[in-house]
Amino acid sequence: MSIVPVTEATFEEIVLKADKPVILAIGAPWCIDCRRAQPFYQALSSQYEGRMIFAYADSDENPSLKAKLEVQHIPTMVIFRDGKPLEGRLVEVKTPGELKAFVDAALL
Repeated sequence: MSIVPVTEATFEEIVLKADKPVILAIGAPWCIDCRRAQPFYQALSSQYEGRMIFAYADSDENPSLKAKLEVQHIPTMVIFRDGKPLEGRLVEVKTPGELKAFVDAALL
């Protein structure tokens, strides 16, 4: 499964109105931590296909979305269910296991 691009214009439709949980990663192409996390984010999108939507928003191209979600550091990952962000977020993910645990906790 591919990662769904999200913009300020598509945020409501893709994230808030989704019929399953959505994990939204907010990052930027120049961000070293974002590039490091991308391969395991991509791998998990395949592993959880059909159970969760994996989405990505470029923080530089979507500044009002970054502000709305109060993102201070990138990458920041937020999981939404039924149009609302779940408690907690994953900031500057370091390992595949850390990301997998974050996703698994949201699916319980």
